[in-house]
Amino acid sequence: MTATLMPPGEETDAATGVLIDAVHAAGRRLLDTWPGAGGRPAAAVKTDGSIVTDADLASEALLTQAIRAATPGAHIAAEEDPASHHPAAPGTIVWFVDPLDGTRPYLNGSPDFAILLSAWHAGLPLLSIASFPADGILATAVNHTASFTPPAPPPARLPVHVCYCDPAALRRAVPSHLDHQVDAYESTRALVDVARGHAAATVALMCGHRTWDIAAPAHLITAAGGTVTDEHGKALRLTGCDVPARYLVAATTRTLHRRLLAALTLE
Repeated sequence: MTATLMPPGEETDAATGVLIDAVHAAGRRLLDTWPGAGGRPAAAVKTDGSIVTDADLASEALLTQAIRAATPGAHIAAEEDPASHHPAAPGTIVWFVDPLDGTRPYLNGSPDFAILLSAWHAGLPLLSIASFPADGILATAVNHTASFTPPAPPPARLPVHVCYCDPAALRRAVPSHLDHQVDAYESTRALVDVARGHAAATVALMCGHRTWDIAAPAHLITAAGGTVTDEHGKALRLTGCDVPARYLVAATTRTLHRRLLAALTLE
């Protein structure tokens, strides 16, 4: 599913390092005003009814500046910059940037928020970073390789996460040795936990999601050896800001993935 951003070596390592440093800086900025640590961010309602905070905007500025330095000439589709949401020129690397995924949980003081950035070319993933600043989790994918820090053991009974829905057929399809959980996390954390091996699968209804919400988690899953598709079993090819799926279905094994897909067809 992946292509090559740059040949392995010092140049790729340096670009990745610049971006990770920017993600850490953006994470510190988010934590400065996170209500879970006593912060008080300024917030406003956007024209689409969603919420934006001063932390979103500050985080996005740090990330986009680093992306321009690391990959000159790339197109950046950043959530809080509507002018960037147009299609990229053919052949251009596209960065999908979500400077604060989970704004409502963030405002509620929950640690279930993330920073996401992901580069794709011709619909295929190249380099992705997901950070959960409040939990200290960093996930990185470069081409076919994923890494996660800090290393942590998975739960004794792996969950199957279901986000924003609860189809009866899907509930029946979850094997008894797995723990069926509905809305335990936002979809980003649930999907990244599949990549980390901390969940066996995630099924997420796409309800207002844009590409910057799913690009990094999808790349992390495939780079870690898992499978993620739409509800028809079609692999994701992301080129624009609209998500070409009603559901995302992700699993650590193809057998479980097929089982969950089959259950969705019964709904």
